[in-house]
Amino acid sequence: MTQDQSLLAPVEHAPATPIAVSWNDTTGSNRTILTTHLWAAPPLRRESPIHDRAFAALRDLKADYARFLPWFSHPVLSVPALEPPTQDATSWDFSRLDPFVEDFMAAAEGRPVVANFATIPHWMFTNADQVHVSRDVDEIHWQYEQGADFRDQTLAEVADYFFRIASWYIAGGFTDELGRWHESGHNYRFAYWEVLCEPDLNRRMPPEVYTRLYDAVAQRLRPLDPDMKFVGLSLSHVHHNPDYFWHFLDAANHQPGVAVDAFSYHFYASPEIVNPFGPEGNADPSTWRSTFFTQADAFVENVAYIRSIAQRLAPDARTFLNEIGTYPADIMNPQPQIPDFYWALSGSVHAYLWARMLPLGIDLLGVAEFMDYPGMIPGTSLIDWETGEPNARYHVTQLLLRHFAQGDRLVTTSTGYPGFPDLRVHAQAMVGADGTRRVLLINKWDEPMEVDMSAAGTDSGTGEQVHVGTSGIERMKWKGNTLRLEPHATMVVTLD
Repeated sequence: MTQDQSLLAPVEHAPATPIAVSWNDTTGSNRTILTTHLWAAPPLRRESPIHDRAFAALRDLKADYARFLPWFSHPVLSVPALEPPTQDATSWDFSRLDPFVEDFMAAAEGRPVVANFATIPHWMFTNADQVHVSRDVDEIHWQYEQGADFRDQTLAEVADYFFRIASWYIAGGFTDELGRWHESGHNYRFAYWEVLCEPDLNRRMPPEVYTRLYDAVAQRLRPLDPDMKFVGLSLSHVHHNPDYFWHFLDAANHQPGVAVDAFSYHFYASPEIVNPFGPEGNADPSTWRSTFFTQADAFVENVAYIRSIAQRLAPDARTFLNEIGTYPADIMNPQPQIPDFYWALSGSVHAYLWARMLPLGIDLLGVAEFMDYPGMIPGTSLIDWETGEPNARYHVTQLLLRHFAQGDRLVTTSTGYPGFPDLRVHAQAMVGADGTRRVLLINKWDEPMEVDMSAAGTDSGTGEQVHVGTSGIERMKWKGNTLRLEPHATMVVTLD
């Protein structure tokens, strides 16, 4: 008996995957804002050769609700009061932080932004003498956040610290601990103020303590701008302890008048990491694709579960997934060996997660991070750390922002045959306010594949795509029933 060789056919000989769209079957609307965040990274200082190109790229992205995050890894740049006040003087100095804020706000061009001046000075904790702070702006301080015991258990000292930072940027200045006025001249407006970043990670802050701190900060800052809202939790991808959500989202655990406007948490897909400082011992890059998308699917299930908690306890609170990204294996390698295909793969992962969040009604997805570099988790960067030029992760984000808008109508979309969806490709069709029909197509595979668009209602149109072989956003026209998706392609087709 002759063996049927059709089952052994390579991918390029497989039949095209059907894409079916029911344009009149509305399933919801796009309410998921797509954005990014920028932290006070040393290579983004004004004297850096990539500064101008990097901030131009941020401006050109035209993302609403971009998030500014001075992070604990570089306290000399992020903490404007590095030493505790004495009887004679304070250490307030915004000269290193101001340029980042000014350039970030200029790039926003009046669009709404989220502020998160997340780092609490080390001296506000009881073990301050164990933390050494170098004045070298390039030195990474991974050990800066140690301990969780505040020296002021009322948390008033921390709330006052954030009030003074907020006053510097919102109200033109502040009065310090010694009664002296510090003039800034700033009059910025922040749509949201996020309280801390990943308090569950280094400081292991219990949900009860964090909730008290959130309330103290929100109460202290609210008079500065009654229109400014607050984001809580900002949980890391490492610890999704349900107790944080159950406690924080319960109004009974907050002070009277303190609302939970929004809450946030993070997700990063990563390969099996044995050696974060080099490639030796880590999972082969050929496994990254399956690992990333498997973890992404598990995260979608977590989001649905967390959303059910929020709908029960705080139905009006918005959900911000404001750090979404991937890691390569040698995450801390000062000379990272990141395969060229990684950037398009990573872009396809966050495009896929954005698309999966649309039916869930998630309010915001933030692509992490706008800029990183060797030694500082380089695989999450949207731009080249040597030139400032956008990479494939940036271009995928830009592609989605260019073609889809809040309020677009979601319609029923399927891949494969009835009862047998083809999980190698993800598709989501939408109808714009002007009636324009578009389909987002994501090749989750590391091989090219063809899709059959005959059940999508047309056989021609235009498209834009990012894949392993593109250096930017590639434009295309198509006619006929089939489209070819290159490895790790993210494509948006506009139907005639």
